[in-house]
Amino acid sequence: MRRPASVVLSLLLSLTGSALLIEYGWGPETTEGSRTPTSAGAAARTVAPAARAHTAPDRSGVPVRLEIPFASSNHPGGVAAPISADSLTGAGDLFVPSDPRAVSWAREDAAPGAHRGTAILVGHVNSVLDGELVRGALSDLAEYAVEHVGEEFTVVLADGRELVYRITGGEQYDKEELAARPELRAALYDQQSAFGPAPGTGRLVLVSCGGAFDRASGNYEDNVFVFALPVDPGAPANVPVATG
Repeated sequence: MRRPASVVLSLLLSLTGSALLIEYGWGPETTEGSRTPTSAGAAARTVAPAARAHTAPDRSGVPVRLEIPFASSNHPGGVAAPISADSLTGAGDLFVPSDPRAVSWAREDAAPGAHRGTAILVGHVNSVLDGELVRGALSDLAEYAVEHVGEEFTVVLADGRELVYRITGGEQYDKEELAARPELRAALYDQQSAFGPAPGTGRLVLVSCGGAFDRASGNYEDNVFVFALPVDPGAPANVPVATG
């Protein structure tokens, strides 16, 4: 069942534990073996796929830092989190850093700044470190999807460039539904389409856990997805000016 992102936010963080299973994978392949993007659910339509004939220039690079300047419930001072570049796990799932203050980029898929596809950044909603509950860098995704649509954040690349993204919306899905619907996963993680106004560009999705916490399994019941588009996909990325 699809659930609105405006869930009671206290459910996200009121309990200890942070098991995160990000259902990842692709739906049925075509006869040529290519991944098949499917429009499944509002999350896939947060930004409409654009014509593929012409897309924005590819400005992709390896992300190393996520900077979210606006205040939210668990991060009144915003978020500044390191990003690691990671492959899928042996089971084919997205890798999630054990430290919830860190974020992982799925390096086998689109990179931030790419001219098409979905760059995937994922992190735990929270975790217990040294006996204390630590709020994750992505602990407020459900809030972003409701209260911060239109606001901007920055992804810093390894070469020093800064890509600015604007939040376009989000969705929340039960993990059991995600496991049972490969076409939904294919749409959420679409690597083939360009998005937004023509000529279109790649998008970015922030992913973490949400919903109620199941004490028996040690898992949150849902995954939360927040989508964003580059603010000016045709312009050169910002490069900090050297001062010395």
